[in-house]
Amino acid sequence: MQQDPRERFISRVAAQRTFIDVGGLSNVIYERISAAHAAGASRVAMLDVEKPECEWWSQLKQRLYDRGIDGCEFISADVTTCSIEKFDIVHSSGVLYHLPSPIAYVRKLREMTGEYCILTSTTMHTEIDGLGQILKIPDGTVIFVPALADPHAGVVRDWFARHGFGDVMRSEAIFGGYKNLENYYPNWFIPTVSAFRTMATCCGFEIVDEADVYANCAYTLLLRPV
Repeated sequence: MQQDPRERFISRVAAQRTFIDVGGLSNVIYERISAAHAAGASRVAMLDVEKPECEWWSQLKQRLYDRGIDGCEFISADVTTCSIEKFDIVHSSGVLYHLPSPIAYVRKLREMTGEYCILTSTTMHTEIDGLGQILKIPDGTVIFVPALADPHAGVVRDWFARHGFGDVMRSEAIFGGYKNLENYYPNWFIPTVSAFRTMATCCGFEIVDEADVYANCAYTLLLRPV
C-alpha cells in the first residue's frame, strides 16, 4: 500500500523536531501524533477545539498508550483565538474548510510554524460531474458552501458523495448551522487546488512539496515560512 503523503512528509521532516497536530482529534483515527513519534519527533502535542470532557480525548490517550507513546501534550483550545508557542513542525488536516475564516486560520498556522507546516484541505476539481450534469469551476475559485443552490449544490453533493465524503452540504443545524460563526462542523469553503496553494503563499509560506490525497478530492502541502 502506498504511504499517505501526509505521513510521508511527516517522516521526512519530523525527526528531532517538536511537532503539533492542530485539529486532528476528530474520531481519533485521523491523528498524526503516531506518525510524528515514529519519525523521531522530540516532542508531540495535540491541539483541538473540542472541550476537555469530549470522549475523543480519552480515546486518543488510550490509542497513544496502546502504541507505547507517552508524554503527548493535550491542548483544548480554539487555535484561531488562543495564544500558542511555535513548534518546529505544525500539521493540520481536515480543518481549513470547516472554518468561516480560512485565511485567518492559515495565517495563524504561519505564526505557529518554526520550520515546516503540513497543511491539507478538501479541494475541488475545476470540472466535476454529477446527476447527469457537468459543472465547470474557474481555477482559483473558492466555493462558499452556504451560498450554493441547486442545480450546482446537487452536482457538488453528488460528486463528493460518490468519492466517499458524505454530504458536504450539511449545515450541522444542531450546532447552529451557518448562523453560528463558531460552528466548525459543517463545510464552509471548498477551494480549488490553485486557490488552496495561493492561500498558503499569501499567508507567508513557500511550497516545498505537494501531493493529491483521497482520489483528487483533497490536497496536501509541505510548507516552509518565508
